[in-house]
Amino acid sequence: MSGQSNQQAAQSERNQTIASLLERKYGAWLGRRYFEIDSRIEGPVLNVTILLRDADKSFYYPIEGRINFGDQDLAVESAKDFLLDFMDAYIEEFLSGGEETYLTLDWSTYDCDGIELQMRGQILNLRLESMADELMSRSDILN
Repeated sequence: MSGQSNQQAAQSERNQTIASLLERKYGAWLGRRYFEIDSRIEGPVLNVTILLRDADKSFYYPIEGRINFGDQDLAVESAKDFLLDFMDAYIEEFLSGGEETYLTLDWSTYDCDGIELQMRGQILNLRLESMADELMSRSDILN
């Protein structure tokens, strides 16, 4: 296994561990929903997506965050920890507030302790969208 593959495997394992910790922390509010986490680096920008979803994707909420660690003079791991902490605070507010605190659909900039980051999110019902797409693709219904 190459060094990059080892790093990706370690990163994937860390993301799964964090998702499990979030599920334990917010278990009382989750019902049948669960978390998935993805992170990637594109140049000097760290992107993190915390996905809150259920099995059939009728609730599908990708919470996206990004931080330019190069501009912020942060190491990648420090940037990720900072971004995850900020995103965790939003998740707590969202879940504890009856799921009435929403992110913007487009990127919004936040300043926390002099560090800039951006977040966005949109709650989707991918199951319903898939059913609608299937219905619309049926030519006998449209004619």
